[in-house]
Amino acid sequence: MAVSPGALPVGAVLNHVARLAADAADARQRTIAAVDACARLIAARQRLTLALDGQQRIEQLMQLADGRERARRLRPDEREALQPHLEAVWARAAQALGEWRDAGHHFTSVTHLLPTQLSHAVAQAPALTPLAGQVLMQAQVREAGGGPSDEVDVASCRYMAAHRRCQEAEARARAARVARGQAESGWRMGRGSLSGVAGACLAEMASMDAWLAAEARRAAARGALCALTGGLMWQLPLER
Repeated sequence: MAVSPGALPVGAVLNHVARLAADAADARQRTIAAVDACARLIAARQRLTLALDGQQRIEQLMQLADGRERARRLRPDEREALQPHLEAVWARAAQALGEWRDAGHHFTSVTHLLPTQLSHAVAQAPALTPLAGQVLMQAQVREAGGGPSDEVDVASCRYMAAHRRCQEAEARARAARVARGQAESGWRMGRGSLSGVAGACLAEMASMDAWLAAEARRAAARGALCALTGGLMWQLPLER
C-alpha cells in the first residue's frame, strides 16, 4: 500500500486526465470518471487499513484470552466465543484487500497512472450552502440562455444527498466508537466479556467502514458537479 513520495494530489491527476482528452466534452467525461476512480482508490486504501487495524485488535484480544486462560482467570467458553469474531475480521481483511486491488486496477484503466502515484491525503467534501446552490443555478441559467442544465441539477441533488448520507454515517460511526469504549470500560470493571468487547470492536469497524464508503461517494459526487460546472463549485461558499 506504499505511496510514492512525490505522489500526485487528486487535482493533478484530473489535470493529467483532461490533457488526454480529444475535446472539451471528452475532457469533462474523463474528469468525472477519474474523480470517481480517485475517490474509490483512496477509500479502498483507508478501508483496508481499517480492516487490518481491526484484525490486529481482535488478535490482541485473543492473546489476552490466552494469557487469562493460562492464569485460570477465564471461563473455558470465553476464548471459544472470540473465535467467530476473529474469523469475521479475517474475512473482512481479505475482502478489503481484494477491493483495494480492484480499485487500483480501475484507477489505472481510467487515468493511465499507477495507484502508487495518487496521493492519499484527503480533503473533506463539504456541502453546498443555500447561497452556493443559488449561484450554481444562476450560472447555469446564464450559460444555457434559459433554464438550468438538467445534468447539473441532477448532479447537485446527488451531491447534497451524498453529503446527508455521509453525515448520517459519521454519526453512526461516532456512536459505535462510544459504545466500544463503554464495552472496554465495562470489561475492565468486571462487567461484560471479552467477546462483548470484540463484538463492539467489530461494530465500530463496520460503521467506520460505511462512513469511509459514504465519504468516497460524496467526493465522487462533488467532483462530478465540479466537472459539470467548469470548476465553479470550487469558488463557492461551502458548509463543513
